[in-house]
Amino acid sequence: MLILRNKLPSARDARIYMSVERTYLGYVRLALYTLSFGVFLRKLETLAVITQKIHASVLLEWTARASGVVGLFMIIAGLITFYLDIKYIEGGIPVHPKEVIDPRIYMAAERTFLAWVRTAIALIVFGFVIEKFEFFLLQLEKVFNIHLAEEHHRLVGIGIFVIVVGLLTLILGMANFHRTIQQVDRGFYRTHTWLYKAYGVVIFIACLVLTFYVLKVI
Repeated sequence: MLILRNKLPSARDARIYMSVERTYLGYVRLALYTLSFGVFLRKLETLAVITQKIHASVLLEWTARASGVVGLFMIIAGLITFYLDIKYIEGGIPVHPKEVIDPRIYMAAERTFLAWVRTAIALIVFGFVIEKFEFFLLQLEKVFNIHLAEEHHRLVGIGIFVIVVGLLTLILGMANFHRTIQQVDRGFYRTHTWLYKAYGVVIFIACLVLTFYVLKVI
């Protein structure tokens, strides 16, 4: 997006493509971190209700709602930014194949793959946290001899879904890295846009489900 805003000259350079890809994955992680914070606040809200801290529970509820909205906005912003940046780069000047077969390009490919790995780890860890959330609430019910609302039981399926998306992210990252190296070896690289767009749709659905949970829509 900075390229577009500053009207910087562009070229169909592999490093620029990969930089846009890493930025896109950065948006994904930021959205997940924000949503995980919202889920954590919901956990604290449950504790506040149990301990009858009404003012604290209201504050936590609205902060969690804000985190959910911000997280959803970040993933939408990432999708739009990725599309516009790739479209802008495609209009740039082509580069010579010798500039693609360069050690720096291979290192950029490795950094992009590691960005995929970091995103996958973030998803899997987040999924496990959500998955164990129900167990935590069930223990609270036993300790305080109370019965909480049934809505937290929906977290189990959501947690498994997020873990599956994390594993899918790792697989797609490996496939993308293999394809990237093959293209660099041939001296020609273009972002696998359909893969990133399809992955973006899956992540958007995951973030949408988590946002609905934080907002108590589901």
